[in-house]
Amino acid sequence: MAEENGAPRPVRLAGLVAAVEGAGVLIATGVLGVATALDRPDSYGRALFAVVIGLVAGLLLLRIARGVARVQGWARAPVVVAQALLAPVGYTLAVTAEMPPYGVPILALCLAEICLLLTPAARLAFLDR
Repeated sequence: MAEENGAPRPVRLAGLVAAVEGAGVLIATGVLGVATALDRPDSYGRALFAVVIGLVAGLLLLRIARGVARVQGWARAPVVVAQALLAPVGYTLAVTAEMPPYGVPILALCLAEICLLLTPAARLAFLDR
């Protein structure tokens, strides 16, 4: 069941999901950065702070995705925490802000990530680390 690098398929897919989330955060941050540069935000400081936080979060998610795909034990907890932080964002966008085209994909990725990490193969892979 394990591949050459020791990662079963659900773990590799979980790494891919986390990488997609990280890329999505970086793309959204880029859009925010462009909007900040072209528009007049209420506070440039807050807008730039949001861009910096987005860059850090996106890059961290990409690093965690790499760790998950390589079945590095340290990466499992941070990717679960990331899902716990992203799920309310997805819910808020989908329900409260009435923007389901943005929120539903975030919720779907969060659910997929958790389900992949809860598979027996993934649990065993991380248990051995």
